[in-house]
Amino acid sequence: TTPNACDPNLVIDAVTTLRGELMFFKGRFFWRTYPQSTQSELTLIKSFWPDIPNNIDAAYESLKKDRVYIFKGQKIWALSGYDVVSGYPKTLSSMGVPQSVKKITAALYDKDSGKVLLFNKTHYYSYNENSKALEKVELVNLGFPGVQGSITSAFQYGGYMYLTSGTRMYEYSNRRKTVLRVLQSNYFLPC
Repeated sequence: TTPNACDPNLVIDAVTTLRGELMFFKGRFFWRTYPQSTQSELTLIKSFWPDIPNNIDAAYESLKKDRVYIFKGQKIWALSGYDVVSGYPKTLSSMGVPQSVKKITAALYDKDSGKVLLFNKTHYYSYNENSKALEKVELVNLGFPGVQGSITSAFQYGGYMYLTSGTRMYEYSNRRKTVLRVLQSNYFLPC
């Protein structure tokens, strides 16, 4: 079924930035939103990226590598423009994620630290793209005081982190280590 941006019970599968745009994934679709516009565009994933799966778990944009990384199950796809990068998909273990982790539920590139945060429900890993190593694992409620529940999508935008748990989206200030607002998960989608 086609997702409805106005559905108050909408749970977003994944969110990533892409060269200034925000992309919100749900099922076989994603919305593209543009910062300068109130318009958004609903697109089939396969029409944009034919070689990646539907129903993805997580995504993030690497500003260092100008790539988008897509996660589903224990696999990772690296995208350069419309194309899957040679050598992908790879496994989560190629990033040092323990074999016991069956999927990443959310991911974001933290511009402040230069690290990638990989969420697995109530825990998160800090990944260093330069050294290609996991640096720590921590509980979400310790690393992000005030954020509750299992993280289902995450992204950084306008200097803030947005961590989604089901239909709730936490606007989080990493500098102040505090939740600024609790929003609906469809807050950035025009409705």
